[in-house]
Amino acid sequence: MLAGMSHSAGMKRSFAGAVAAAVTAVLLSTPATAHADGETFTSVPLPFFWPKAELQEVAADDAGGVWVGGAQGAYCVMWGTTCGLFSNGNPVLRRWNGSSWAEYPLRGWTGEGQIRAVTSSGGETWIGGGTLGQSGSSNYLARFDGTAFQKVERPTEANLDVISTGPAGTWVAHRAIGDGPQFKLHKRTGSTWTGYDIALRSISDLQALTATDAWAVGSRYPDSGPGIAPAIAHFDGTAWTAVTPPPIAAGVASSFLKVAPVGPNDVWALSREHLTHWNGTEWTVIPLPSAIPSARDLAVDGNGHPWVTADYGAPVPYRYSGGTWHPATIPAGKAMRAITPMPGTSTIWGVANREDRSNPAVLKNG
Repeated sequence: MLAGMSHSAGMKRSFAGAVAAAVTAVLLSTPATAHADGETFTSVPLPFFWPKAELQEVAADDAGGVWVGGAQGAYCVMWGTTCGLFSNGNPVLRRWNGSSWAEYPLRGWTGEGQIRAVTSSGGETWIGGGTLGQSGSSNYLARFDGTAFQKVERPTEANLDVISTGPAGTWVAHRAIGDGPQFKLHKRTGSTWTGYDIALRSISDLQALTATDAWAVGSRYPDSGPGIAPAIAHFDGTAWTAVTPPPIAAGVASSFLKVAPVGPNDVWALSREHLTHWNGTEWTVIPLPSAIPSARDLAVDGNGHPWVTADYGAPVPYRYSGGTWHPATIPAGKAMRAITPMPGTSTIWGVANREDRSNPAVLKNG
């Protein structure tokens, strides 16, 4: 999923359901406990958005800016009790420069759709978006040239599922067409793409520490039995090699979602039900708090503390430190799903929404 796109794919959601609304109301009204410094998030003022706006992606850049992406003007044409026709509306992409929000042209974008991926590092910012009908994937890929996003031809006709830029370059992952591995990676080399094979059934995230130290996570088929198993691979600057994953049993929720390398022997990886840590020798498996039945996003702050958000369940992020999970507090009525660390600081930024796709918020701690 683009998480990138991470972050959740699947069928289009209907706007409401009495049961879901009731559950959400209970979760969002749960009283907060006392919070230490850094665990309280406050809102950053937003520009005007059309009704039914939703922010789903957030990425900090090396210049101190923060990018947010999503859509505005979503609509649903009801057919009985379900959406017979759904649209995210029109794409939203803004950058916070420390005092205000800027908007930039999306060259080559056509039709409706949503910004599904934002990635920024080393002066490079790339985005991916899906037009109407492209659920959870991207058929629009663009690079920021300082004044606008210029469309870049994809390396394949397949929809892109991961877009990542960093010290090891700019990468895209997609489902392979025809024979060969189910997933394929391409790296941007000058103005062209170079293909790499990788022994993963699916790829959900790719992050690099240096040009010769990058990590990709996802899933593979287990050696025996049903379900899927977590999978991880390492790039040494030349090729991708499978790495022995942590001891997590195969199952429907065992795929890795996110990876965050913070040192040569300091790598965090997140599955739907576990946070794991690699110290260069072995993996440690950390159960998620009971309030997070299914995880969504991972960020590691400048103090080395990982933060995790839920795909559903707890509306607030949780920080892991001292062997304990600490819930944050955010403005009432919101659920925060996507987060990002500000490079070189202990600050975490996130985007939050109400469940009815209205009133989005950008939040930061500290």
